[in-house]
Amino acid sequence: MDWAQCNAMRCSIIAIPFLYVLCSCSTKASTPDAAPTLLDAAAAIADSAPLPDAAPLCPSFCGDVELCEGANKGVDDNCDGVVDEACECSPGEVYPCFKGDPALRSTPGCVDGSMQCGADATWGDCFGGLHAVDQCDQPGNCQAIRTRPFVSIDLRAGTNGFDDDATSDSFSIECPPGISPCPQLSGDNFTPLQSGGYTVRYAKVTPAGSEECEFPLLVGAPGLRVELEWEWDDTLGPATVDLDLRLHKPGDLSPWGGAADCAYDNCTASDYQAFGNGVEWFGNDSWFLDPIFENNTCYFGPRGNGATWQSIAMGCHSPRLDLDNITCEPNVTDPQSNDFCVPENSNIDSPPTDEWMRVAVHYYSNNLQTYDVHPRIKIYCDGRLAGDLGPTGFGTQEVSFAPSFDDGYWLAADILFPSAAGDCTAPACIVRPLHADSVSRDPVFLPTQAKTTFGPDYAPVP
Repeated sequence: MDWAQCNAMRCSIIAIPFLYVLCSCSTKASTPDAAPTLLDAAAAIADSAPLPDAAPLCPSFCGDVELCEGANKGVDDNCDGVVDEACECSPGEVYPCFKGDPALRSTPGCVDGSMQCGADATWGDCFGGLHAVDQCDQPGNCQAIRTRPFVSIDLRAGTNGFDDDATSDSFSIECPPGISPCPQLSGDNFTPLQSGGYTVRYAKVTPAGSEECEFPLLVGAPGLRVELEWEWDDTLGPATVDLDLRLHKPGDLSPWGGAADCAYDNCTASDYQAFGNGVEWFGNDSWFLDPIFENNTCYFGPRGNGATWQSIAMGCHSPRLDLDNITCEPNVTDPQSNDFCVPENSNIDSPPTDEWMRVAVHYYSNNLQTYDVHPRIKIYCDGRLAGDLGPTGFGTQEVSFAPSFDDGYWLAADILFPSAAGDCTAPACIVRPLHADSVSRDPVFLPTQAKTTFGPDYAPVP
């Protein structure tokens, strides 16, 4: 039995379709009706439910050569603690990874990290997760914990009893690459403002001496979540450049700016609460109220937006823009302040399958600023980072807007959730960056005509 066969057998036993899955072979549900099943599955992981006794215990699959394709992608085939070194990839692509013996991948206590393809078309470090090199399969070690964006969590849950003999202890946290500043801890509690894999470090003093452990905090939500951030420099003050995240209706080729474009003027909580002009793409399936209060991610949004969604009392809407960041002050630390800097994010909690949807950034206004701005888009599918675009993914330079680009659009990427089950450890969606030229990989810009055109046609559905 090879590694792929052994891991596939595990996958058939415990297939959890979202939130940093151990395996993600299940067919994606197309409506919010499936959400309780997905949430129950996530809860099973959070409770560290073990595999049944019948789960195969695979022999070591350490080899002499690092392989790059198929089931070996994201695997440390030669067990040197580095994944897919020298393997080629597409800049901006993000893929799950596991360090150490592949035989331990998907065993209880072991969790994938993420690796990103750099501008040189090779994979970067495997960040986050809990791996074979961490002895993730050993009892008594710290364990992975999970929460949703904006929802506070007690980090002590990750010590898994490792703290029982502590006379004093402390926690520290490392945010995923690109999240800066990293939110501060409040005692043992942490409130993540962005999705991703965080690394928690726990240190204790016992009568026998000092010990430490590390464990991942995995932050994500089901379905599609897209986050947009850009420069927030404390020397610029509140009059920062205003960028807007745009999400286009799946399978629709209408021009930007209308009812097929989820944006600041038709997709926020206030649009559904008072103005009556919120877009409706999925009929009766647009709203979903989860019986577990904390699973209604929109209820906890910063800048008071969460309270507005709560007041509607219908759960979270798909699609939605959780907040519109017009101006912000980087020195403000209160997430509920209207001046707090936080990425804009668009969501479809149960996206349809086999339909492309498009993500864009609108340079709404330079607000009389004279500096270039550099947007960064992170695309999460079923809680896992699937694309990180802007700094990479488009030629040798990061995507940049000059002040003269006022009111222009950057068409960033197309996204599709395939109905067919893919590789056990593959992301739940396909992210296809849009390039004006396939050789130079220049980004697609629409300087002025975005509201009269859609841009390039979608690719055929794979």
